[in-house]
Amino acid sequence: MPVRLSAKLLRCALSVLLLATTGLWGCGRGGAPGPQPSPPPTADGGTGQEPGEEPAPPESVVGDWLEYLTLEEKLGQLVWVGLPGTELTAEAGQLLAEGKAGGCIFFGRQGSDPETLRRLTADLQRAATARDRATPGLVIAVDHEGGLVQRFGPPFTQWPASMALGATGSAEYAEQVGRAMARELLAVGVNMNLAPVADVNNNPANPVIGTRSFGADPGLVARLTAAFIQGLQAEGVSAAAKHFPGHGDTEVDSHFALPVIPHDRQRLDQVELVPFRAAVTAGSDAIMAGHILFPAVAQDGRPASLSADMLTGLLKGELGYEGVVITDAMDGMAAITATYGVEEGLVLAIQAGADVVLIPGSFGREDALYGVLLQAVRDGRIPESRIEDAAARVLALKEKRGLLPPLPDAAGGEHTRTAQIVAGAPTGGPAGGDDPIGAPVHQELADRVGADALTLVRNAHLPLAPNPDDLILVIGPAHANRHDRGDGVVTALGASIKELHPNTREITLERSPSALAVAAARQMAAEAAVVVYAVSDGHEHPEHVSLMGELVAGGRPVVVVGLGMPHELTAVPEIATYIAAYGDGDAHLKGVGPLLFGRAEPRGRLPVAIPGLYAAGRGLDLH
Repeated sequence: MPVRLSAKLLRCALSVLLLATTGLWGCGRGGAPGPQPSPPPTADGGTGQEPGEEPAPPESVVGDWLEYLTLEEKLGQLVWVGLPGTELTAEAGQLLAEGKAGGCIFFGRQGSDPETLRRLTADLQRAATARDRATPGLVIAVDHEGGLVQRFGPPFTQWPASMALGATGSAEYAEQVGRAMARELLAVGVNMNLAPVADVNNNPANPVIGTRSFGADPGLVARLTAAFIQGLQAEGVSAAAKHFPGHGDTEVDSHFALPVIPHDRQRLDQVELVPFRAAVTAGSDAIMAGHILFPAVAQDGRPASLSADMLTGLLKGELGYEGVVITDAMDGMAAITATYGVEEGLVLAIQAGADVVLIPGSFGREDALYGVLLQAVRDGRIPESRIEDAAARVLALKEKRGLLPPLPDAAGGEHTRTAQIVAGAPTGGPAGGDDPIGAPVHQELADRVGADALTLVRNAHLPLAPNPDDLILVIGPAHANRHDRGDGVVTALGASIKELHPNTREITLERSPSALAVAAARQMAAEAAVVVYAVSDGHEHPEHVSLMGELVAGGRPVVVVGLGMPHELTAVPEIATYIAAYGDGDAHLKGVGPLLFGRAEPRGRLPVAIPGLYAAGRGLDLH
């Protein structure tokens, strides 16, 4: 009976912990409190409380669940999987029916149709709970950062990149965006956002983080990380800050190789760990461990996701993190697959202190991978106490998010199922009001953030004051959202300029344009009085570098708008007027027109340095 005794002791410890914090039904420690359940009314209609008395938080049932679940079922809570498309497959259904998965990760392959997503999340939850035994509901998660990484396209609101939030410097914006995102995700039954990116992006050569980061200043990233977490969780969606202990200062993408960060521990404390400490304080439901090697801390020589020094020693020990530690994908990133292999990687991750392992792309192999972990437990490679601790953390998160249905009663009665165990997993349309997906108020917020992020780095030509007959040529990004209004403009950028100067034409160029396309742009520019050249990471593409340099040397006013990392000036230092926009979505582009003509002030400040030219914090005013 030692396992049962351990579970009871753990239940007591959890109860004490919960009573000492803000309670399991809010957003977690440090966050804005969520809705609290009302105490049951007394016979006379009162609450049974003395005036001014705070309602007692509900008693945790995590200990009861730990006693109830078998070892095999506890292990299942630690395994989160993916789906190949928009249907619940027979293999996934069987996995859920056997209690071998505790969560599901959505990607772009699940589509963006709200009704399809609602049906799929409802099918998943039904499959997870349609067992003869009581079973926790599923965590259903998605990468919904905004900007470059947002799996759900329209009609969901398309949010500006995190770096745009960094350029505004506004924690209020970060919280508002987190809240709005949460409302849209819950409307389709998604209850975890694999965000925010808490990486400090201080390496201009970083190939994978870029505008996904809030910026290069640890204090700024920490403030916005905490606010974003609080916004998500105040609306009932779990946050998962990533990629611990920091993927910002690397020139290697962990999708393709293992990044190694050579800095000492003092530097780690002063830079990379600052936002993750803020995430711990903010009560982030989850923290995602990256496949990144920090030799100064990981004496075992393993990436953070597999390192006991990093996960158990640093994150859970020194930083005191009590939430759920999840890994980045274990089955699709060469930092793991090419070095350890998926099977061994899973075992090492759980050994090291990961509470959840993600295998979102192992379709049809999930049962075998689960079997690898179970065998490792039976062989003693993974202690049962490690499974117990990890399951307790996952169950505590699920309790907080309403994912624990009633257990059988003490007399052994049947499990009482509720019609819908997840408040945010509707079987039809969203309950309680208008559909929040793509709501006008959300789009207005996205546009406001994008406009306020615009940063005037250099200025020799603004505000523009062209004659009515002067042609303004816009060279826009071909990969931006196309509007094709039939009036000579293609993107939201062209539309924002034409609205204020009717004689505007727009052409678009690819990231790596053909010689024919470059020649056409050159010819049209020769006829223009002003050229507005918008480009994503143009400094990385010789075709754009050459054309920008040629147009600037031609003598006409050229305004360059950087739509990625703001580094075009490093390749073409002759650019006299430069605006950093941090993304190519409509929200990034709509505010450019008013700024060009002095109808709006540039409010953004560089959240990263432009190497050799400007420090973070630079931003000019028009007037």
